[in-house]
Amino acid sequence: MKTVHNAIALLLALMPLIATAQQPVVLRLGDWLPDTVALSGSAQGMAIHSNCAVMLRHGGQCLLLDLKQHSLIASYMLDGNTTHCNNASFSSLRPYGDDLPLLYVSGCYGDKACYVTRLTRSGSSVVQRIYYDSDCFPVAQDWCLDADSNRLYAYGGRKGGPMFLKQFRLPSLAAPEVHLSDSDVLRTIPVNCVAVAQGSKIKGGHAYLPDGDRPGHFWLHIISLATGQEVHTIDLNPIGLEPEGIDIRDGWIYVSFHTPDPRDNRIYRFPDPIR
Repeated sequence: MKTVHNAIALLLALMPLIATAQQPVVLRLGDWLPDTVALSGSAQGMAIHSNCAVMLRHGGQCLLLDLKQHSLIASYMLDGNTTHCNNASFSSLRPYGDDLPLLYVSGCYGDKACYVTRLTRSGSSVVQRIYYDSDCFPVAQDWCLDADSNRLYAYGGRKGGPMFLKQFRLPSLAAPEVHLSDSDVLRTIPVNCVAVAQGSKIKGGHAYLPDGDRPGHFWLHIISLATGQEVHTIDLNPIGLEPEGIDIRDGWIYVSFHTPDPRDNRIYRFPDPIR
């Protein structure tokens, strides 16, 4: 009987979860912005630290939002970063004693650099650029930080799949520019469930990977880093919007979504099935 119960529990864990339009909406961007704040570029990466959400836009616009007060803290263009800003991950590093730890931002296209970024209320600065000198990602490549284990991941692959994650030790901040090579790769983890890579979050031994750029193909995949197997799928199609940034806080998964009207950009949240 115990074997049967274990088998049922495993099947339930592997069944897709379904997001709905009634999921809790953390914010609709336009409701929190003064009319004087103009939005530039499409919604891209997002990261959360404590009550502060950072929403990045293509071209480098950065919005700091107070999740507790439901208000805008600051809006400015990132200094030295006009990239796609496809993904963002907070570290645990505060070398300057700021309220926010350093943010690791994916350039995605071009030189595909990771921009290690200092954020304050008044502006930003790039303190380090990290490059992966390889032909593994010929078109686009993201970076994702596991802040708990100080591991940095290069993420990408061919559109339509397969994708893969390459794990590195987190470089020291001593050098303003770091070049990683294939010899620095600690592990390569195949990702066979993602067709169009969006944001990414790594926490608790799992990778949380939004997927899709057209209706009917919107998903959130959760894979085990130990096995490379998908352990949960959240169907985002009932929401009907393209997923972009992702972060995890207090047992909730936060996902930002692109909308045709920039001020209608939203963040939804879902219970984390891993917790």
